[in-house]
Amino acid sequence: MVVTREDAIISGMIMSTAVSDAGLTDFHSHCLPNLDDGASDVAMAVAMLRADAQQGVDTVVATPHFYIGQHNVPTFLQDRQAAYEQLLPHLTEDMPRVLLGAEVLIREGISRFDLRPLCLEGTDILLVEMPFSAPPYWLLEELERIVDTQGVTLMYAHLDRYLSWYSHNHFEMLMDLPDAIMQVNADSIADKKYFGSLCRHLPDTRRMVLGSDMHNMDYRSPRMGQAVKVMSKSRDGRLWLERIVQMTERLERQVDNTEGLL
Repeated sequence: MVVTREDAIISGMIMSTAVSDAGLTDFHSHCLPNLDDGASDVAMAVAMLRADAQQGVDTVVATPHFYIGQHNVPTFLQDRQAAYEQLLPHLTEDMPRVLLGAEVLIREGISRFDLRPLCLEGTDILLVEMPFSAPPYWLLEELERIVDTQGVTLMYAHLDRYLSWYSHNHFEMLMDLPDAIMQVNADSIADKKYFGSLCRHLPDTRRMVLGSDMHNMDYRSPRMGQAVKVMSKSRDGRLWLERIVQMTERLERQVDNTEGLL
């Protein structure tokens, strides 16, 4: 069957409309005020959330950095809750709902600590960040041990940022862990040329979600809407968008069946 340019445009419009109707979930953000290198104050946090909302996002997962050695889990949870309570009075109905999680940097030995309280609330999903280097020899063993001993599902933060260090085989090994989820940053997709590299090098998986990784309203502002537009204009992009929507809906149902938060 020959697909005309008009067919492709219509298909992209339909997919974009479906995303707008369903609402996007931003699975990776630094929108809690005065907590990490993200929002510097409540005003910045509100501006970031409003920008996300204007781009079709109706749910944002707040994922402040967690660094073992600098933080312990109980103190981190207290600080995260305090930051959320600063923000809470400023959340209005036209803004996305905010769920709490963390972005956990994987270091050697981290599997000895109980990381389950850092999962996305209402789920067993733990957002993990790999070191920005070639994969260290201990990485896969630590990840496997976290999965096996703590019963969590790993969501890999911004795998799009590791093309310089990770081979296709490295990515495949990560995604081979049970039910692993690939989170991709909207920034990388919004760059059309870089998005082409992602399509060629990242694993072919249905288990993928989108995140803004927003930190501020300047050089790391939310670009969820731009990412959707780029994906809607190519065959590979529409496939990614379809998979993102399907995986997001699946995770929403998972949370609905527990805490009813999404």
